[in-house]
Amino acid sequence: MDMDDPQDVGAAFWAQVLGFTISEEPPPPDSPLGRVQAFTARYGQDALRPEHIRAAIEGRPLLPSE
Repeated sequence: MDMDDPQDVGAAFWAQVLGFTISEEPPPPDSPLGRVQAFTARYGQDALRPEHIRAAIEGRPLLPSE
């Protein structure tokens, strides 16, 4: 995050106002975002579909589409 960039400063401000934290650390591997990142690292971004996002949020396995 570049605190000299007005857009980054605004994002950080509103995240704090809304109670969120912007982190530059990688997400935990068992989190939905971590699972989606592992899926795309293995199968590529083109393999990612909306149903994979739903599965990650619901805690279901992310399987490649056929």
